[in-house]
This record gives sequence, C-alpha cells and structure tokens, in this order.
Amino acid sequence: MKKKLNIIHIIISKKYSGSEKYVCDLLKYQNKVFNTSIIISEKNLYFKKILPKKVTKYLISDYFKKFQINKIIKKFKPDIIHTHLGDATRLINKSKKYKIVSTLHMNYKHRYYKSCDALIVSNKTQFSEISKIFKGKVFYSYLWIYLNKITKNKNVIKKKLNIPLKSKVIGSIGRFHPQKGFDIILNCFKKANPKNTTLLLIGNDHNEYAHKINGYENIILLGHVDNVSNYYNIFDIAIFASRWETFGFSLIESMKFKLPIISSTHIGNKDWIKNYNISHINLNDEKDIEKKIISFSKKKLNKKKYNLKVFDYEKNCQKISNIYNKILKD
Repeated sequence: MKKKLNIIHIIISKKYSGSEKYVCDLLKYQNKVFNTSIIISEKNLYFKKILPKKVTKYLISDYFKKFQINKIIKKFKPDIIHTHLGDATRLINKSKKYKIVSTLHMNYKHRYYKSCDALIVSNKTQFSEISKIFKGKVFYSYLWIYLNKITKNKNVIKKKLNIPLKSKVIGSIGRFHPQKGFDIILNCFKKANPKNTTLLLIGNDHNEYAHKINGYENIILLGHVDNVSNYYNIFDIAIFASRWETFGFSLIESMKFKLPIISSTHIGNKDWIKNYNISHINLNDEKDIEKKIISFSKKKLNKKKYNLKVFDYEKNCQKISNIYNKILKD
C-alpha cells in the first residue's frame, strides 16, 4: 500500500479572508488523501471554528515563532511544507528532508520566498513576472468555488438587518481594506443615492468605515459572517471595485449565485473576466460607476448563468496534489 504523504500547512495570520479560506478549503480536500496538519496563530479564532476536525492543529504564540515552528516540523516530519503569506514563509529553512511550496496570495517579495522550492500563483501576470526571477518552479492554478449550503431564509435575514423586503440589495464581500475599493463603492453609492436600494458590505474591519455611513439608513456594514452563502442569497446585484487582487474568490462565488455583476478588472481576473457577461467599471471613472448603480437599481434583474467549469473545486485541489508529486520527484 502506497504511503500517504505528510503535508503541513503554515499560516500565522490573525484574521480570516481569502488566504485563510483557501487553506481551509484545501485542507478539506487534502484531509481525505494525505496526512494533514496545520500551524496557525493561537490568536486566530476563526480557524479554530472552520478547520476540519480531523486535521491536526498546532497553535503557536507570537514569541519565538521560528523556534516553535521548527520544533513542530521536526515532530511531524513532513514531505511537503505548504506555506501561506510571507510572514510564515520567511520562517522556514530550506532542507533536504522536505520540499517547501508556497501559494502566493499577495505580492512576491524575494526575501520571503527565497527558501521555497516552488510557488503557486493564480494569475498569468504573476506567473510571467515571477518565472523570470524565481529560481525554483512556478505553477499556475485557478482558484475554486467551495460554498456552504444556504441555512437561513433570505427574508429573515433582511428583516434582521432592517432591509425592506422589496428593496434591491447591492452587495460585496471582502476585507475593508483599500485594496478592495470599498471606499469607492461607498462614495459612488452615496452620490448615486438609488431609490429602493440597499448597499450591504461584508468583511473584517468594517468598524473602521462606520463613520462613513452616518445618516445613511440604506447602507449596512457587517463584519465576518460564518456562512457567506446566506448573504449572497439576499444580494440582487454584486459589486466589486478591487484596485488589486491575486484572484478574487467573491467574484466567482457571486457567479455561482447567478448574480448580475459590476466589477473592476485587475491582474487577478483579467485572464478570464472577459469571458463572462458582466458590467465592467473603470475605477478612475466614478461618474460611470454611479450611472451603473442607478441603472441596475431601476431595471428588472434576472439571474445569469455562468460557465464555471474552470473553477471546479475538486479539479483545482487535485492540481495542487499533482504539484506536490512533481516537486518530490525532482
């Protein structure tokens, strides 16, 4: 019988967004085929709730992180160490005992990734640029759609949020970070001031934007929610104004819910967004964004069917397993 590979993931962030979702989704798949474990920060309360129970979890403190991580590695004896985000990656030493793979969730910084044997990127721009300077192998892989089932009635959620049942909901899910362009969405929505329409923005650090919506009853900001499917289900329109992304989970998840979409184009989605019937926006043209918000709020909206085969969960997770096998053969 073939021995199962020992895979250890390392991510020591303290919040939950796309990078952390990627790790959780991947572990749910890999837990069936590998011996899996993960090293996380003891301060990341989200991971404790969301990670599969069968995955071995190692919690570390903020002090002497490198010492703690290397002690765990020595105990677990991994074949592959899969790191996520530069803070974790820079703490791992190169070794003949294992291979280091890192998924590039953010920009490439050589000093963080110089010990890696391979990098996984999710857009062609990064693949092209990094292949010229990184000495190891670079692999290109799409992300996937993996969503929980709807668990709450949409009208119950609307009532709880004080959204009129007949009000259209324009929504977006992400972090309240300048990268995501929530400031642009807020400014344009306030100027457009569409009738019978509510703007719902969801993600970590929403309190930092609370002062921006004083006096606006039709704008709602929410923090982290455990099941995004319940909220995609109340959206009538999805809007994304990211200035930069490596990919963008929320956009393809909105497609899964067949939503009409307003979106910017950036290096993370320009490879494939042109293949889909969505309304494109230029972040430098806020007047046009305002017009699109007004137009969508007035028109009768129908669900849209998108071809999402390239974002298949199992196929893209299996591709990462294939990457492990390729680098172990080298």
